Amino acid sequence: MAQVVPREKWLYDDRGMIKWMGWILSDHSAYMEQAGQQARPREIKPEMPMAQISANLQTAWERKQAVVLQSDTLENNCFTAEYQGQVVGYQGDQIYLQLANDSVKFFHLDELRYVALQTAEKWWHHDDTTR
Repeated sequence: MAQVVPREKWLYDDRGMIKWMGWILSDHSAYMEQAGQQARPREIKPEMPMAQISANLQTAWERKQAVVLQSDTLENNCFTAEYQGQVVGYQGDQIYLQLANDSVKFFHLDELRYVALQTAEKWWHHDDTTR
């Protein structure tokens, strides 16, 4: 049963909730974007031998160069997301990777399937100057 109150008895002028329908908080929209990226099918990188993975991680550590890696764990019959970041440390068989959002994620060496050095794109190679 709907309770209808005449407009002249309202304590304040309520424009209704329609005004809030299009508003999304920035945290919520960032979460939705991240969830969309996680749900997107990922390209399965070729599995590398452990010696090549170790060599790429060692080179990235020495040169302070960013890497792209894919772990060997499956979620929903799909390999987990690729991670991009900089190797900031290691301890035993654990690798610590600093991601773009400044969080640090660690991986066990035996759960990595692909590690590649990321080439930095030089700004002077682009001819996007205004004339």
